[in-house]
Amino acid sequence: MGRRRILIITSSIDETASYIVNKYSSFADFFRVDVDKFDQYRFYIDNEGWNILDNNSKATSSDIYSIYYRKPILPDLSSYDPQYHSMIQRDIISVINGIVDSFSGKVLTKPSILRKTENKVYQLMYASKNAWNIPQSYIGNNRHDCSKYEKSESIIKPLTTGKTHGSNGWELYQTNMFKGIHEDISLTPVYLQNYIPKQFEVRITIVERQAYPIRIDTKNPVDWRSDYQNHKYTKITCPNSIIEKCYQMMDAFNLMFGAFDFIVDEEDNWVFLEVNPNGQWQWLEEKLNLNISEKIVEYLVM
Repeated sequence: MGRRRILIITSSIDETASYIVNKYSSFADFFRVDVDKFDQYRFYIDNEGWNILDNNSKATSSDIYSIYYRKPILPDLSSYDPQYHSMIQRDIISVINGIVDSFSGKVLTKPSILRKTENKVYQLMYASKNAWNIPQSYIGNNRHDCSKYEKSESIIKPLTTGKTHGSNGWELYQTNMFKGIHEDISLTPVYLQNYIPKQFEVRITIVERQAYPIRIDTKNPVDWRSDYQNHKYTKITCPNSIIEKCYQMMDAFNLMFGAFDFIVDEEDNWVFLEVNPNGQWQWLEEKLNLNISEKIVEYLVM
C-alpha cells in the first residue's frame, strides 16, 4: 500500500497544518488548500467529480483518501466592489464545503457537522437534556431578562468566535465578568452564565477514543485563554464518568475529534463549559510531549 493522500483544507497562516505536513510528509501525501489563496488554485467540478490543481500537483475526488478540514479563512476581496463581497464569500464557501461535505471517505470534520456542533445553543440544549453539570445560563436579546445576572457574580462570553474586523484591525472579545447591559440588544443576543469559582481548568482533547486530559492553572480567574504566558500545564487522570460523557457527546454529535473545556470548582465538582469540535491542540502537544498529531494522522490514513 502506497502513502495515503490527505487533502488539508485550511489557510496560509495555519501553523498547525504546516506542523503536520512537515512532521508526517514521509508517512502520507498531503495536498494543502489555503482558502485565503483561493485564486492560486484551479477548481474543476463536474458530473464525474472534482479536481483541484495548484502549481505543482493535482488532487481529485478519486485519489484523495481522507480530508482534514482545519481553519479556512476567506480571501482578501478589497479589490472588488464591496457590494459583491458577501456573494463571493458565499460562493467560495459553497465550493469548499460542498467538496468536503460530499466526500464519501474519512473527514475530520465535515463543515456541516461543525456548523451544528459549534453552536452554543445546540451544546447548551444537549448538556441540559443529558444531565451534564453546567452553569446556569442565558442566551437572548432582551436586556431586562439579563437583570438577574447583574444581582450575582456572572460572566458574559462570546456566542460565536468573538472576532471582529474593522478600521482598527482585528478585535477579540473574550469571556469577562458581567457588569450589566444598558444598551438595546434586540439585534445582538448575549450569552451569560453564573460565575463559578474554580480550582483549575481542564482541557480534554479527544481523538476517536484516545483522551488527553490536561490541567490548566492560570492567574486569570475568568478566562484562561487571555493569560497564556502565565499558564501551567499538567497531565492528569480525570474521572471515568467525565470521559464517558465526552464520548457520548461525540457519538451524538458524530465527532471523531473534540476539545472539551471544564472547570473543577472548590468542591471538586467537574463543570462542563463547552466543546470545540475543531479546537487547537498543537501547543499542548509541544508543551507536554503528547502524540495528538500522531493519532490524528493515524485516523486519517487507516
